[in-house]
Amino acid sequence: MDDDPVLLSLGADLERDDPALAALLSGRSPTPHRRSAAWVLLALPLLLPALLLPGRVTLGLIAVLLILASPVLVCWLCATPEDPAAWHT
Repeated sequence: MDDDPVLLSLGADLERDDPALAALLSGRSPTPHRRSAAWVLLALPLLLPALLLPGRVTLGLIAVLLILASPVLVCWLCATPEDPAAWHT
């Protein structure tokens, strides 16, 4: 490993300023983002029609909902927080 004090100091500064980038550069995996609650909330309205309606109608409804929701989902996934400190949470 690198024993250079300047590199060690830069590494410590980077880990303090941007832990996710420091983890990525050191080979450790950064903390994954959890969106399981959103997936459960999206799945619940789709389960009720799936149980009550025939298969073709259910698949058609799911297709229409995915087509209509895709722009919103893309914007939601691409959105970044305004505060750079919130990126590390």
